[in-house]
Amino acid sequence: MLLPLFIALSVFLSLAPLPWANEMYRWTDEKGTVHFTDDPSKIPHQYLDRVRKSDAPESTPVQKETSPPAGSKEDRVQQYLDEFDRKVEVKKKYERRVSELDEELEFIEERLKEIEELEKVDYEYYIPFRDPRTGKFVAVATPYYDEKVRLTKRMEILKTEIHSLEEKIDEIKKSL
Repeated sequence: MLLPLFIALSVFLSLAPLPWANEMYRWTDEKGTVHFTDDPSKIPHQYLDRVRKSDAPESTPVQKETSPPAGSKEDRVQQYLDEFDRKVEVKKKYERRVSELDEELEFIEERLKEIEELEKVDYEYYIPFRDPRTGKFVAVATPYYDEKVRLTKRMEILKTEIHSLEEKIDEIKKSL
């Protein structure tokens, strides 16, 4: 009578996962996903032929590596202050450059106004006229035409650079 009970108990214990058993089961499904379990009853039947059995390592508590302190509180404060000072210096540099570009832009605008006044004085000399030989109108450019084109292009470049620098200054202000 004890023999059947002993056999049934030994079969049951051999099939049930034991917490002290160090066996791990590994298989890969069709999608390539790797699965692990310590309970063989959880392995789907279609993967039983792909199962690899291995001994699980003894469970030892894993010690978390503590990173060395980044520095004392004073060091971190000093780093923050150094970074703050660096950002302020960069901001000042950008502001000086914007000031220089604004002065140049102002000079160009004044020069363009002077050219406009000079052209008004000599306007009658710059009116297109009809060529008597061909009968077509001939455009007459002012002697300031090339300078106006050059100054206008430079003005656009300056405005673009000023806008870019002002955006950088705003980013620095936000980070302070």
